[in-house]
Amino acid sequence: MSLIGPLFTAQTAINAFSEDLNIAGDNIANLNTVGFKTSRQSFADLLPTVDGSLEIGHGVRLGPTTQPFQQGAIENSGNDTDLAIQGNGYFILKNTAGDSYYTRAGQFQLDNNSNLANPSGLLLQGLGGNISLAGAETIPATPTSQLELNLNLDASAVSPTATFPGTGSVSQWMTASNFSTVTPVYDDAGNSHDLTFYFRKSAPNTWDYEVAANRSELDATAPTSQELTSVGAAGQLVFKPDGQPDLSLSTIPNVGSITWVDGATTHTSAGVAISFTHTETQTDPLGNPLTVVTGLTQYSGSSAASAIRQDGMDAGTLTKIKISPDGVVSAQYSNGQIRNLDTVALALFPNVDDLDRAGGTLFRPTLQSGAAIVGAAGTDGRGSLLSGSLELSTVDLAAEFVSLLTSQRSFQVNSKVITTADQMYAVAAELKPL
Repeated sequence: MSLIGPLFTAQTAINAFSEDLNIAGDNIANLNTVGFKTSRQSFADLLPTVDGSLEIGHGVRLGPTTQPFQQGAIENSGNDTDLAIQGNGYFILKNTAGDSYYTRAGQFQLDNNSNLANPSGLLLQGLGGNISLAGAETIPATPTSQLELNLNLDASAVSPTATFPGTGSVSQWMTASNFSTVTPVYDDAGNSHDLTFYFRKSAPNTWDYEVAANRSELDATAPTSQELTSVGAAGQLVFKPDGQPDLSLSTIPNVGSITWVDGATTHTSAGVAISFTHTETQTDPLGNPLTVVTGLTQYSGSSAASAIRQDGMDAGTLTKIKISPDGVVSAQYSNGQIRNLDTVALALFPNVDDLDRAGGTLFRPTLQSGAAIVGAAGTDGRGSLLSGSLELSTVDLAAEFVSLLTSQRSFQVNSKVITTADQMYAVAAELKPL
């Protein structure tokens, strides 16, 4: 047996365990890297030499290094655009050239172009492409076009002797009515104005109503007036003896176009369609669908409005971005509106452990990993998203310290092989014939 052989065999071990130390060091260095996956090393022996009946190995080499998928711990970050995947899947990122990368690190924020991007500027992908809030920073005002009041009018009410004044003080309007309710409407600039509905019982099972607004908002010559004036939407509600409305005999006109005065500026409300009932589907005791008209009644008891709905709103500015567990990205506005913008896309791979590391906690697919299978969070085995959270590194510090110790000892004993082989080689070199 050659005395030089053990030197080279031990050298392969020293090289392998040096690389093993590099892997452990890399894992420890990324202890606090968001979305980092621990690398796992493997060793393989070198092809042996057969010498007669002896099969002599030639050392060891470091095998392929993999980053097996593990779910990392999830920590609250307090940033609504930070995302953690609870379960399987990878975020999809693209650079300006359109190259795709995949990651579990969910640190995202809006870039200068209002796109959701990671700290390196790679753009987060949704099912519709780049997830962008460009153009969604504000939403325009919407003038009121439909108004629905649901209410009960007291069947035992007594008809007032006074009639609606047309234009008059609040007390005059109240004297002429049994019940009133106020609702805001919006003009074409998003300004809010109050419309007051006054109801008076004019005959058994019959109620008249008028709609009034502040005179100061309708008459430029009376900017300080405290009076109310009719907007010309007088109607009549007729009820059946059982307290249900008789819509065939009722008169419910729409509010016509209104010009609102605001100092030297005027704004318009287009016609507003008024309704007091809505149709809904209920079920009878046998479970069969039943169409029911609800919202307007005349029963004994206090008159009261149970619901008021209108479709207008003022202009809104973006106040918050919300991302649901199924990846829906929505914008919330100062006027209470919510608009869905896109859905975060997640990628699955047939063999996730064979993804190629691209640095920056990014991965690229390989032939072994298979191509990305893209879909929404929570579908087909993809995990759900946690907004305002981040997935931490999967590095187990105790395990890495054990790996360091075993690598160190392995390095040490193999260096001892070199020392021993060197001593034997020195003895052999000193041999001489007698």
